[in-house]
Amino acid sequence: MIILTAAALGITAGQTRSAAAIALVAALIGITFAVAAITSPGPVSILAFVYAVLGYNGGLMLFVLGLFAKTRLRPATRVSH
Repeated sequence: MIILTAAALGITAGQTRSAAAIALVAALIGITFAVAAITSPGPVSILAFVYAVLGYNGGLMLFVLGLFAKTRLRPATRVSH
């Protein structure tokens, strides 16, 4: 579930097409895990953080591949004179 949520965040951040928004979401993922680790009474799984980072990057890559596929599969427009 962490991977799917992070991938959705990556796709959504990519749709803004803003480098600042993409970096902000990435930073917020790290900050959220840091706050959770500090305030948690028990141990925190670093593997969940790795899954979140991989899911976020995967979502960004899926968005870029989707843009590429969209431009490649778009039919050529004909101009008649």
